[in-house]
Amino acid sequence: TEDGEVYIDEIKGMYRDVSLIEEPMSVHLAQALCYACIYARQQKLSRIGVQMTYGNLETEELRYFRFMREKKELDQWFDELLRRYEKWARFRYEWKQTRKASIRPLEFPFAYREGQRDLAAGVYRTIARGKRLFIQAPTGVGKTISTVFPAVKAVGEDLGDRIFYLTAKTVTRTVAEEAFGILRDQGLRLKTVTLTAKEKLCICETPDCNPDACPYAKGHFDRINDAVYELLTTGPDAINREVLRSQAEQYRVCPFELSLDTASWTDAIICDYNYVFDPKVRLKRFFGEGVKGDYLFLIDEAHNLVERGREMFSATLCKEDFLELKRALKGRDKKAERLLERCNRYLLGLKRECETWQVHENIDPLILLVLSLSTELDRLREEGLEPELDEKVLEFWFILRDFLNTADLLDENYVIYSELGENGNFYLKLYCVETAENIRACLDKGRAAIFFSAVWLESESASSP
Repeated sequence: TEDGEVYIDEIKGMYRDVSLIEEPMSVHLAQALCYACIYARQQKLSRIGVQMTYGNLETEELRYFRFMREKKELDQWFDELLRRYEKWARFRYEWKQTRKASIRPLEFPFAYREGQRDLAAGVYRTIARGKRLFIQAPTGVGKTISTVFPAVKAVGEDLGDRIFYLTAKTVTRTVAEEAFGILRDQGLRLKTVTLTAKEKLCICETPDCNPDACPYAKGHFDRINDAVYELLTTGPDAINREVLRSQAEQYRVCPFELSLDTASWTDAIICDYNYVFDPKVRLKRFFGEGVKGDYLFLIDEAHNLVERGREMFSATLCKEDFLELKRALKGRDKKAERLLERCNRYLLGLKRECETWQVHENIDPLILLVLSLSTELDRLREEGLEPELDEKVLEFWFILRDFLNTADLLDENYVIYSELGENGNFYLKLYCVETAENIRACLDKGRAAIFFSAVWLESESASSP
């Protein structure tokens, strides 16, 4: 810099109003401090500056925060950070040794039925080659244990690191838990967690994640690390709903967030399709942009995946929702009201041309309006709204976010159409007709995938990835 000091500049782009940022987010600053410590050690600097730069991607407005740190101070901070991380790294390393040693002598737990040995061998070969396998077999032949067992053996031989057992129904999750339990009876040490919807896992009578309303949300991040570590090191290897709720009550943390954080350290995750495929709720820690791993996907009832995929990769806007929120915000924010009205007028124009339903080639003007509206609602919430109105705005913001994310996926596999609902409401839909490309993109995050089902419809198999 002009005064001869060296600075590490950590730049964060966002759509929120940067003028409202009073201080850097702690996680952003910690990232910059790590870089600063490493660079100061490499260059043998006695001190180094840290600059946090926040930039609004829409307005290009910038906000800077500058700090100066002595090397000794940075060294102490960084070494303490490493000490806190060490116990997690040591746990992961030692547990993998335990896991591998328990898998080596493991044998198939039953006498093979007809075709079962070939099925298990086919699953293992598919994983070893990093491919995808489609299995159709009638109910009762033991598909679950015949896919779980070779997947576990593959993990023991470093052909995969984490198993995702994906289902469409709660009952099949129970079957998967039982399969892992049978192998544990033979001496398997493998940590599994079953993910349950937030509403079903919540300890409170009415789910409300506002820290002012929920004692499990207030101070959650102060206690969650200890809760997860104790659960992993002293709890059972099979982590289910009851185990999670008990641990959450003991440490007063959110049981749903506890399940997600615990999943980061387990060997197998039993969950609904949504947690891998749905862009709205998929586990970003495993499937975020630029993130992939040696994941093994075991996909049960695979004949359901295409239709479920169409739901997950599609999005809908309702014209009447824009008017309802405009009325709720009346007199609160002129820019938000204006954008809501412009979106409503655009949809009104489509409605006047629509008798029942209509296909549209291009809705780029609406997408731009929705993007601006999303940014404005985000700013409005940050400035502060009363709880009831804030909840309405947040709910609508999620709808807009999902619509924009889906709009980014639009290609020849999508149809854009509008329709008049039976209730008189007008809907605009981004509908994913052909799911193969989107499903393939999700599977590419892992190593291998096994699809198995008792039924396989021709129309669905034609759309498989």
